[in-house]
Amino acid sequence: MKKILALVIVLTMLAGTVLFAAGCGQRDEDDKGATLLMYMAGDPSNLNLDPGLLIYSSEAIKFMGLLFEGMTVMDDKGKLHNGMAKNWTITENEELGIYRIEFELKETRWSDGKPVTADDFVYAWKRILEPEFSSPAAALLFSIRNARAVKEGDMTVDDLGVYADDLNLLRVEFERKIDYDKFLENLASPYLVPLRSDTVDFAPDDWAKKPISLYSNGPFSLKQIEYNKIASFDRSTYYMLPGKKGENIFKYVTPFRISLDFSRNLEQITNAYNNDDYIFYLGDVPKDRFGEFASQAEIKDLMSSYVYYFNTDRRPFNDPNVRKALSIALDRNEIAKLAGLGVKPATGIVPHGVVDAKSTEEFRKVRGDAISPSGNLEEARRLLSAAGVTSGSFELSIRRSEVEKAVADYAAGVWGQLGFNVTVRELAGIAVHETIFSGEYDVMAYDMQAPGVDAWSVLAPFAKPFSGGKVTFLDENQSLAEGYITGFQNDAYDALIEEIALLDNDYNTRTARLFEAEKMLVDLSPVAPLFFNTSINITDKITGLSYSKFGHTIFTKANLKNYHQYTTGEEE
Repeated sequence: MKKILALVIVLTMLAGTVLFAAGCGQRDEDDKGATLLMYMAGDPSNLNLDPGLLIYSSEAIKFMGLLFEGMTVMDDKGKLHNGMAKNWTITENEELGIYRIEFELKETRWSDGKPVTADDFVYAWKRILEPEFSSPAAALLFSIRNARAVKEGDMTVDDLGVYADDLNLLRVEFERKIDYDKFLENLASPYLVPLRSDTVDFAPDDWAKKPISLYSNGPFSLKQIEYNKIASFDRSTYYMLPGKKGENIFKYVTPFRISLDFSRNLEQITNAYNNDDYIFYLGDVPKDRFGEFASQAEIKDLMSSYVYYFNTDRRPFNDPNVRKALSIALDRNEIAKLAGLGVKPATGIVPHGVVDAKSTEEFRKVRGDAISPSGNLEEARRLLSAAGVTSGSFELSIRRSEVEKAVADYAAGVWGQLGFNVTVRELAGIAVHETIFSGEYDVMAYDMQAPGVDAWSVLAPFAKPFSGGKVTFLDENQSLAEGYITGFQNDAYDALIEEIALLDNDYNTRTARLFEAEKMLVDLSPVAPLFFNTSINITDKITGLSYSKFGHTIFTKANLKNYHQYTTGEEE
């Protein structure tokens, strides 16, 4: 395979480094490892990579998996592993009311060399539970002593049962006996990773957008990002290493750099991969070309759904019959075909990959379907007639994308058959974020990411007490808590989730009741899940890949055979 030297020089400049040739034998002292040129996901400059915030793009998880690591991690088989935790000890004394877990952290450092400490976890978790902070992950921490009182503003974050007893010792206290295994699974959430207070507090809205302030504790760090040009993630030379002389930097992370070229479109990148033209991995392909790669694609559930969100503060979406009618009218099998890329039609609000009572079982497979993937226009018309709504106009806001536009045009056509005039509005970049959080939409499309590995994490945030929304204090005796992001709130659903919250020591009963909650939510239809997102991984050049339960690819042991030739013009 003959390589063109001029192109090699351009790509090497994009990657921001030159890899020194060491032949095909062992590495010499100048060899930093391989630069993996690839298309992993869309341009991260369009995303907010702050782990504590609402994750509204399934692609964000792929980048966060490079940058951050929590106390525990879960592989794609549902097996829990140590992440930042070296070990933990559970102490229980019912007579004294003591229920706690003590974590000893591994000796590791942030991407700038500063040690990762127990205080970084304390800060990140308290931030999520601050009344003025909004995060759907709050409910994952509610078993911690005083967590709900802190979130509701009845106590301060200093009353939260999370303490840094030493630099590497974190103590977590609970109000009662809980299922500790499930709590440890919760800690695998991408929302619950440690954060640096010195950078987040200094620029709370912007710290996660710039390499200079986005310090990471995971295997890679963000080295360079330019809109529509490049994003590069370098191996963190401090990941799992204590910073001592003579360390083997290849011990935990093999490649030197992951380099993403956004100066070319996806069609051009796909052609480059096919032509052996310095693209070694595809995390996406044009929709109409998926068939030619399907046999070699590794497909993983991303634990997220592509969803239409109804603004329940606006007519006619304040009526559950209207919302349900619009939802069930859509044929999800047809939508999955339109979307392509191996996605699966949504059969519930809880996506594929989310676990049931045991981490090796899947909620969707054990509990069955909560939504029929087939459309039902006749029932939709009956519901609309019962609501007294048989016509109207509204706007459907989507992200600018070939797939989303095809799905939106189909939905608009179906809803047109019900008497609605639907205008499709395409958004890009920061406009997506602003529209979601301003509430200035009728129906809005974005991805619903499971905050944790079980169904509770998906369903609890629809209940107002567990939404994790901001709390505004009107005066000394009155406060106003935000509910679910669409404005949805239902007393019966809130009460059911409150009951389920007390079942955390009986997970078989708990997950059965969660399925009841999901079916109630399907009837109330604050959202219409359309398909379950998947991650595709296409490569015949890179080996050593593994996968997270959340669906993102793990590149720590990625190996590119004879990678030196790709920066020297050598022949293979």
